[in-house]
Amino acid sequence: MKKKIVIMSMLCLALTASASGQSNEVDSSHMEPVITSDVMLQSLQPTYLRNVSEGSGWDRNWFLEVKGGTSAFLGSPVGCGDLFDRLTPAVQVGIGKWFTPAVGGRIEFQGCQFKNAEFATMKYQFIHADFMYNLTAFISQNELGLSRWDVIPFLGIGMVHNSDWSSGNGSGTNHPFAFAYGLEARYRITNRLHLLAELSGMTTMKNFDAIGSSSRFGDNMFTLSAGLSVTIGKVGHKRIIDAKPYMSQNEWLLDYANGLSSRNRYLTKRVHEDELCMAEYRKILEIEGLLDLYKDRLTDKGHTKIKSLYPKNDYSGLNSLRARLANRGWDGNPNTMPRAMQKRNGVEDTEDIYSLDSLFNNSGVTDNAYLSAMLNGQEYIGAPIYFFFHLGTDVLTEKNQVMNLDEIARVANKHGLQVKVIGAADSATGTESINDNLSRQRAEYIRRLLLDRGVDDSRVYTIYAGGIDKYSPAEANRNTCVVLSF
Repeated sequence: MKKKIVIMSMLCLALTASASGQSNEVDSSHMEPVITSDVMLQSLQPTYLRNVSEGSGWDRNWFLEVKGGTSAFLGSPVGCGDLFDRLTPAVQVGIGKWFTPAVGGRIEFQGCQFKNAEFATMKYQFIHADFMYNLTAFISQNELGLSRWDVIPFLGIGMVHNSDWSSGNGSGTNHPFAFAYGLEARYRITNRLHLLAELSGMTTMKNFDAIGSSSRFGDNMFTLSAGLSVTIGKVGHKRIIDAKPYMSQNEWLLDYANGLSSRNRYLTKRVHEDELCMAEYRKILEIEGLLDLYKDRLTDKGHTKIKSLYPKNDYSGLNSLRARLANRGWDGNPNTMPRAMQKRNGVEDTEDIYSLDSLFNNSGVTDNAYLSAMLNGQEYIGAPIYFFFHLGTDVLTEKNQVMNLDEIARVANKHGLQVKVIGAADSATGTESINDNLSRQRAEYIRRLLLDRGVDDSRVYTIYAGGIDKYSPAEANRNTCVVLSF
């Protein structure tokens, strides 16, 4: 009995271990977005490339800065005294320009008083040119490409002048070379007005304060200031529209149109087969003398009258059927009609049959008028794609525009599409002959890029529009437009 109990216990433990060793399969769900035709047939809202903007023209994004604060001079030798003994007021005025959201430059004047190593008060003027780089240019941009907060380190060079240097004992020049550096923070109040705070430094020769040698850099001035910046001229940066959503929609539309065409060809074949079957039914009913009985079930509206190949049956339907089965090789010519099938009076009758009207000629390939127009070559496929040029040249304003040509070439080659290239110039500038030549150069430039990407020369058409004024601002007319069609 004990042996049985021990054996049963061991079996239970083994089953338990086996069950615990088995892995449990957990069901998982995966969600995929469903793209419907209702969504893809709608006009797309433009989206913009991240961290990409057009370069600013000379009439855009100039700014004027006015700041006030305090500065402290640390010379060589340093002299005695703490930081508060060295503090003096400072005024800064600058003018500059942002060439892109991240890159800018300015010329700034700083001046007032400073205390040298002997704590004698001296007047100075410092003018410098700075290179500025916005570290947060592409964060939280508005529709004009302007950030809410900007953190801008800068580095520059200039000349500094000590007005009281002649009273000192140093040697050398009183307007030595100097470096400028620092960090500026901006907060956008409005699109034109910014609040500024800046910590800046200046390093120049050791004799700037009229004490020490001029052979090395050693005198430094540090300034903490705050003020306002006002934008002059046009404000903001032009952002580049992302062409990929339009390319994807165009490719989907092509596949959708091809699917509709295949479906219509299939339905056309089915209608043709139904017409043939209906004609055979009418023939059989006519032979059997049953056409009048079933004519209400057949529609004759809009059908063409043709001469019947079969006589109207005025004898037994069974004999007629036997005659037809016995003469399967008959070619349908009334002159060679077998005797068993000839009519007694020899008069032929007429019969209504369906005429075969192509869906492509009468109903179109689809119920959607836009897709139908595209397949017929009456409408372009999707949205036109524009390439913009600098004034008076065939040089693109942004070289990254050419990536759109890669996608255009791929779609055109895949579906065998026609590519129309329309060059234009700005009629507000230049003469008529200059604009005609410019539009030709710009169209031929884009055409060459398409040919380099494998588009067949026979499918690329160029048009030279000359000077136009369709768009505002005027520089938008300096473009080449590319459209696709069947």
